[in-house]
Amino acid sequence: MDQNTVDQDLTKGRTLLTTTVVSGHGLKHLYQAAFSIVLPEIKGGLGLSNAAAGALVTSRELSSGLITLPAGFVADRFSSWWSSILTVSVLLLGLGYFLAGSVNTYWVIVLAIIVTGLATSMWHPAAIASLSSRFPRKRGLAISLHGGGGSVGEVLGPLIAGGLLLILAWPDLLRISLLPAIVASGLVWGALRGMKGQEGVSSVRDYFPALKGLLASRILMAVVLLSGTRSMSHQIMATFVPIYLREDLNYSPFIVGLYVSLMQVAGIATHPVMGILSDRFGRKAALVPGMIAFGLLCIAFAFAAPGVQLTLTLLAIGAFIFTFHSIFLAAALDIAAPEVHGTTVAMVYASSQAIGSLGSVTAGILADAYSIETTFIYAGIVVIVSALFLTALRLPRVRPVAAAGTTGS
Repeated sequence: MDQNTVDQDLTKGRTLLTTTVVSGHGLKHLYQAAFSIVLPEIKGGLGLSNAAAGALVTSRELSSGLITLPAGFVADRFSSWWSSILTVSVLLLGLGYFLAGSVNTYWVIVLAIIVTGLATSMWHPAAIASLSSRFPRKRGLAISLHGGGGSVGEVLGPLIAGGLLLILAWPDLLRISLLPAIVASGLVWGALRGMKGQEGVSSVRDYFPALKGLLASRILMAVVLLSGTRSMSHQIMATFVPIYLREDLNYSPFIVGLYVSLMQVAGIATHPVMGILSDRFGRKAALVPGMIAFGLLCIAFAFAAPGVQLTLTLLAIGAFIFTFHSIFLAAALDIAAPEVHGTTVAMVYASSQAIGSLGSVTAGILADAYSIETTFIYAGIVVIVSALFLTALRLPRVRPVAAAGTTGS
């Protein structure tokens, strides 16, 4: 086989992997965004407080964050199983929402939503580590494309859920969500079966010294922590914008879905742009200005009048709300050794979900005590403070090829 044929095969393999992983991530976020439109219906149907509704999202994010760490170990230690891991992840997502639609007891719904958190936690370490290992020179772009798939799902999910809620009750909508998940899991298995994943480690004995190196890096730990505090603002907006539109502005589920979808449209374009900028100028240069702008927009949303002001503010928020996470992932992977990239991804997600989950429930308490507008001001302050702390970090320069070991202290 000549070199041209080998290069073509490698390109085809990368294209198939990228297409499948990006599409799968899009489906995950389609389900997640659709749930944000279903949440006000659950809240009204079960007579929940803002805090109880926020706790549903918190339970999903917290459980996902806790389970992400062992999922990172599995992704690194059993990297040859990665196609099976991704397949099971998609199937569990549908099962969780099916269970949530099959009961009408709050605490059982919480348990079902925890299952969806388990499903999402399994996806990211294996998927992103594999992209990182295949595109070391364009890591920011590759991970941002993965995030861009999520943005597409965030756009489609509210529209689909809002439209279906015009003809279906929310339990029926959650139950039928199992069918697309079954089909998608089969497609993921068929596309990725037999394809090599990330580098991984060969034994548990090799894993723990590499893990120790990760934990010893103060810069990496700071990146992980700030990814979590940044995520708080994302979770607050994702949880309470739909509730605000549905209950305070009295919009129909379909109009709520339309607005929430609008909040994600700009992210489809800005995701790869942010990835390219971070590859060229550095992660911090892309993150800090964007986070401050996002924080100011969250505060502005609290005062935006319904109509043009609200629409334009949501559109601007959408340019930033989902882009930062991919850059934080790329920043962490710049620091980490390749053989523990799955664990590094898991650490960033664990922080984003565990710390980020606190945003929904604490904002819900604020909303019950004061007003729902205070949640948006709270979100803005949190992300701006996170950006100010990030300016003090000395992140490593973006490297064309991943380093052999962990750097930074």
